[in-house]
This record gives sequence, C-alpha cells and structure tokens, in this order.
Amino acid sequence: MVRACCAALLLGGLLLPAAARADCQHRRLDKVTDNGKTVQLDDGSQWEVSDYDQSEASSWQQDATITACDTELINTEDHETAEARQVKRGDPVPDADGGS
Repeated sequence: MVRACCAALLLGGLLLPAAARADCQHRRLDKVTDNGKTVQLDDGSQWEVSDYDQSEASSWQQDATITACDTELINTEDHETAEARQVKRGDPVPDADGGS
C-alpha cells in the first residue's frame, strides 16, 4: 500500500507540466543576447539556453511573459519552450503576474 501511494505521488509530480510546479516563477523578458544563447529576465536573472533551443529563443520579444522553471523557460505568449539553466540569480521581486 505504501509503495503504491509513493509511486502515485512520484508519477503525479513527474507528469505535471513544468509551469504547474511550485518552483516556477512568472517573469518578464528583459533581453535576449548572443543569438539566443542568453536570456535575461526582469529580476536580473540570466539563463543559458541549450544549443538546440537558441534559434527559438533568439526570436523572443522584450516584455514577453516567461515562466522560469528549474531547467526550462516557457514563453507563454509564443507557446515555446527552451531548455535552459540559470547562470545568475535575480533579485527577489514579485512574480510578473502580481504573485510572489
């Protein structure tokens, strides 16, 4: 019984879309540099985009709403996702949607 419960919780967490996880924050795009290699968000955080997602990220527009998760950035306006890793932390500011 305990195994089934834990397995269901584990699978449930893995099947959630990244944007629904608690570790994601809604931000605004400040700028994209180096042909999509680096994305900076409105809190000052910087993200290094994976090689195969740089062409997509290079077309993202300033002030677009971005959902930033552990290993990906989701442009909710263009419905595009880029694998990325945070290379510089931002300042603690409220989410772009008014939450925290």
